[in-house]
Amino acid sequence: MITAKVGRIDMAPAIAKGADVARRATTMVTLAAREDTKPYVPYVTGALRSSAEIESAPEAGQLVYGSANVPYARAQYYGLPGKTCPGTVMQWFEASRAANLGKWMQIAKAEAAR
Repeated sequence: MITAKVGRIDMAPAIAKGADVARRATTMVTLAAREDTKPYVPYVTGALRSSAEIESAPEAGQLVYGSANVPYARAQYYGLPGKTCPGTVMQWFEASRAANLGKWMQIAKAEAAR
């Protein structure tokens, strides 16, 4: 199982408006991160990619890849490449964060402004 934290995004504006806003901002950023990360996640049957939709806790800012049904997530993430789709990589979350962090920060700011 792989658990990724979205990162250190400045949530101070959201927190200043209250826990509800911070929770919404965290959820929205995590959902965006999950969607933006999909193209980087290795794909054979789709089980690894879809495990994030089932196992994650967006309100806590956690993306979780792998489960009892997808025990190979850690091996795929840290060095047992079995990728078959172009664009997929090991350590897919880091690749996605490098490409999308600015977008995620804008989402957090937009939620804080709501």
